[in-house]
Amino acid sequence: MSTTWTLSPEPLPPSTGPPAGAGLDAEQRTVFAFVLCLLVVLVLLMVRCVRILLDPYSRMPASSWTDHKEALERGQFDYALV
Repeated sequence: MSTTWTLSPEPLPPSTGPPAGAGLDAEQRTVFAFVLCLLVVLVLLMVRCVRILLDPYSRMPASSWTDHKEALERGQFDYALV
């Protein structure tokens, strides 16, 4: 008398996420694009801030308020006396 053992296959547990190979729906693509745009803006702002910190005087104009004051004291602005 020979006894054979057979195993019955157990059912797989239900999947909680999207099925494998499924793409993103429209709402997820929109959110992904929005977050990607925000990250690009953040990186651009960080680069600009680092450039300003490394060379703060590169974007400043050559003239200042004292130059205009000295010109006014020298009498070069005749329209100011009218």
